[in-house]
Amino acid sequence: MKTNPIRRLFRAVVLGVTVGSLVVGSGLAQSASDLNAVFQQGRAAFYKGDMEQAKLLLTQVQTVSPNHFETKALLAQIKTYEKTDSSSKKVYSAVVIPKLDFSDVTLSEAFQGLGAMAKNASGGKVTPNFVVKNPELGSRRLTLALTNVPLTDAVDYLARMTNAKAVYEKYAVMISPISE
Repeated sequence: MKTNPIRRLFRAVVLGVTVGSLVVGSGLAQSASDLNAVFQQGRAAFYKGDMEQAKLLLTQVQTVSPNHFETKALLAQIKTYEKTDSSSKKVYSAVVIPKLDFSDVTLSEAFQGLGAMAKNASGGKVTPNFVVKNPELGSRRLTLALTNVPLTDAVDYLARMTNAKAVYEKYAVMISPISE
């Protein structure tokens, strides 16, 4: 008995789809663990305050899994952060501190001095507001000497030296422990 050419084509398509699903399905199990690893790296970067790296990794996850709830939530927070962050951070990055020299000062004292230096370097146009959220963090001591450094880089150096992070908000730069 001869088979209809349309039936043969249908069987070939069904067989191809089934085999393709099995091949993709077995690769999917492996890539799901890879995808989870990328998500975990992106999540860790987010909580460390590295928004650029977090966005890069989480966008990769969203491309493969657009309905992943946690990825969508973190990317929404990053988007909000970028909106509030951009204006003050851009203004602060344009201010260059000619000489910064702190020797055995507390983090709070360093940010107080950095604010005064930024005001002088900008001719009074930029008066940054730094808020150290934790008194224990503010009492950590440090020594730092830099020349011709953008204000944003100086803030990042001070934060990293004391195991803290800086979040640029509309009216202030919030300094808090990385764990928060």
